[in-house]
Amino acid sequence: MKLCPHLLPPLLLGLLAAVPAWAVRDPFWPIGYVPVSERKIDPPPKQEVAPTPEPPKPEPPKPEPTASEDDWAKARKALTISGVTRAVSPDTHVERSLVMVNRQLLAEGDTASFVYQGFRFKWRVASISDKDVKLEPLNAERVAQKAPALKQ
Repeated sequence: MKLCPHLLPPLLLGLLAAVPAWAVRDPFWPIGYVPVSERKIDPPPKQEVAPTPEPPKPEPPKPEPTASEDDWAKARKALTISGVTRAVSPDTHVERSLVMVNRQLLAEGDTASFVYQGFRFKWRVASISDKDVKLEPLNAERVAQKAPALKQ
C-alpha cells in the first residue's frame, strides 16, 4: 500500500489531537473523574417565580371602651375617705388641709388614683372642707390584666 503525501498531514494532526488528552490525565485520578475545568456545566433551568401574595393587612386596633358616667359613680363610691385634718405650720402660721383617701394623705391639687373594674380612675382633690371633699375626675384608662400566678 502506498501512502499518499496529501493524506499524511491530516492523519498526523488527528493523532496529535488525541494524544494530549490522554497524556495530560493524572494517573491517580479515579476512573471516570473529570476535572472541574473540563466539566460541561449546564446552567440550571430558569424557574418562573410566582409573585408572592401580600400578607393581609392587620386590622386597626379596636377602640378601647371608655368608662361611662355610671362607672365613674361606682368608682367614686368605692373610694374610702377616712378623714380630714388641718395642720398649722409653727414657723409660717400657714394652715394646710389634708384628706386621707384610700390610706393616702392628699392635699388640695394632689391626684388620687384607684383601680376599679379594669380601669384606673384618677381624680384631683379640688377642695377640702370640714364636712366635704370635692374630687374632680381627670381620666380613666384601661388596665392590662395580669396573668394569674401558677401554684406549684
